[in-house]
Amino acid sequence: FCNMSLERLIYSYLLKLDPEKAHNLGKLGIKYKFFAQGPYITENKPNLFCYEINNPLGLAAGFDKNGQISDQIIDYGFAWDEVGSISFYGSRGNEKPRLFRLEEGLLNRMGLNGDPAYKIIERLQNAKKPFAVNITKSPDDRIVGDAAVEDIRKTYSLIKNGLEPLNKLIYVALNLSCLNTRDGKTFEDPKNLKYLLESIREIKGKRPLLIKLSPSLEYGRLTKIVEISDDQIDGYICGNTLPFVHGNYGRGGLSGKLLREHTRKLIKTINIITTKTIIACGGITTGKDILLSQLDGADFFQVFTGFVCGNSNSGPSFAHKVLNEYYQLKRQLIKNEAVKNRQY
Repeated sequence: FCNMSLERLIYSYLLKLDPEKAHNLGKLGIKYKFFAQGPYITENKPNLFCYEINNPLGLAAGFDKNGQISDQIIDYGFAWDEVGSISFYGSRGNEKPRLFRLEEGLLNRMGLNGDPAYKIIERLQNAKKPFAVNITKSPDDRIVGDAAVEDIRKTYSLIKNGLEPLNKLIYVALNLSCLNTRDGKTFEDPKNLKYLLESIREIKGKRPLLIKLSPSLEYGRLTKIVEISDDQIDGYICGNTLPFVHGNYGRGGLSGKLLREHTRKLIKTINIITTKTIIACGGITTGKDILLSQLDGADFFQVFTGFVCGNSNSGPSFAHKVLNEYYQLKRQLIKNEAVKNRQY
């Protein structure tokens, strides 16, 4: 009881700080496993692309941009850490302030701040637990066209040579859009995406390749993206932050509870037009959200904002709380279905 009270006290203190400063302090606490409840291990461990993982809930890209806590996050109940987004040259990102708390989520215009790809890959070579990586184009407006494809190819090649031999890398995700850089939507154009995928596959990476989709994409664009990519990739992450202009904070990417219905709509659409693996990402704050995502067609799940703020489950115990609720609801659903079937 005392430990839980201290956890809530420190968490409440972090919420009074500037959001980016609080995030950095939170990562420091995770590094030293403050208030870690240990791994959350299910009775029947799921397999994510042939990797046996503890449960179906991962930490989404954006939280651990530089791969500094990929091992430690397992002790907070998450099954894997998706590191990134990683870009070849890295970036200091946009000017501060660039991260803002909303009542039920976050607004960010970070600008892909992070270390260069080679530094992150060197760091991840020491990882002891399985992880994933998310890569994107370097946030430099001068890198366009063929140069943009080559930029991502170079990052992918570094990953193939530096991480694949370690047998810890679960998958590589391509972040097609970034709302915080002027040239960030290059590869949501189907023609450019086709060229990018062909170029990457020439490198012949062994790990599964996923695409991270924006919830703002209209149906026609989504179907075209799937048509082009479905035979070259292994799954989809649904989705990303949503373009938004806030009255006080200006433009940015919206995340958190307000994103929930957009994510569900994206999952349902992708589930209709593909049989590939779907990872739900966006607006998950409860175990019920996980179950609904599964019923919509998702196979695995990721969170970021819900872990950080915006709901009663937020904080170090988040993963344990929502997974407990999810499995309780799932058992009840199975029980109800069994009773219904007996009646008929």
